[in-house]
Amino acid sequence: MTLVAKYQPIGRFDASTATQHEMEMRRLLGGDAQSLELDFSGIEFLSSAGLRVLLVAAKLTEKKGGTLQLTGARSAIREVILTVGFDDIVHLG
Repeated sequence: MTLVAKYQPIGRFDASTATQHEMEMRRLLGGDAQSLELDFSGIEFLSSAGLRVLLVAAKLTEKKGGTLQLTGARSAIREVILTVGFDDIVHLG
């Protein structure tokens, strides 16, 4: 059975918050969880620094045999993820 950790960041997912978000996702995946579900319904902005954090999280889940699921993203956020091709590493829900 795959254990899924859940994280709901709020506000911006950018250079000013990247370290905080990365630390929290590492903490969540440091336990028994193999997969991570990110609820992006409260995210207003995603920058390249935020994309790097998503890449780090995707690699961590992949190492554990899990997946990175992104739910609730606004259309502008989804468009960024699709444009850069991250839909290959982040499962959009």
